Amino acid sequence: MVTAPRKETSTMATLSELIGRSITPEARDWKHPRVEILSAPIQRNNHKPHAQYEAEVFNFLLINKEALGIRAVMTFTNLLVDGAVELMDGKRLTVEVKLRMNWEKACQAEWQFRRVMKRTDPKPFPVEGGIVIFEEFSGDWNRKAACRSRENGWNHWHRGHSQVDGLRVGLLRLRASKLEGFPIADALTAKINSLDPVEASRLLASLAAEGG
Repeated sequence: MVTAPRKETSTMATLSELIGRSITPEARDWKHPRVEILSAPIQRNNHKPHAQYEAEVFNFLLINKEALGIRAVMTFTNLLVDGAVELMDGKRLTVEVKLRMNWEKACQAEWQFRRVMKRTDPKPFPVEGGIVIFEEFSGDWNRKAACRSRENGWNHWHRGHSQVDGLRVGLLRLRASKLEGFPIADALTAKINSLDPVEASRLLASLAAEGG
C-alpha cells in the first residue's frame, strides 16, 4: 500500500526563493601548482597502463619536438590537466592524456580544460587552446558505420567537445609511435604534400573559396 506524502505544515520556501538566492561558493584550497619543463624523457614508477601511456605521450612530444614545431614540453602537477606545449610561434596549448577515449572521457577532458581556464588563482601562463591525446577509442566511440571511413569518436569529439568557451581543443591519437589527427585532415595534408607547388596552390585556393 502506497502512503500519500504528508503535507508540510511549517512554512516552506518556494522554488523561486530556493534557487533565487545569491550564493558564493566556499573558497577552494588549491594545492600549489607545479610546472616542469622537460629536458629529458620521464620515467614513471607507477606501472598502471594510463601512467605508462602518459609518460609515452610526453616523451614522444619531447623527442619529436623539432619536427612537431614545439619549443618546449611541460608537465603539470595540481593544475587539472597533465601538461602543456609551447609552439615555435609562441602559442601555448594545454595537453591532457587519455588512454581510452569515449563519451565519459571526452566530458572529463572538456571539464578539465574549462576549469583550468576559469581558475582565479595565478596561472603559470595563459594558453590559447588545448590538445587531448589518446591511444584508442572505446565503446560506441570505437564503432564505425559501413558508410563511414572513420570511427564514430572523431565525429563525436568535433561535434560536441572541440570548442570550449571560444577556444579550440584538438583531438590527436598516438599509437605505435604515430601521431594522427582527424583522418580526413591527415589524408588532405598528405595529398597536398604529394603535389607540385603549383597544383598544391590551386587546391588550397579552391578549398579556401569553398570555405574548406
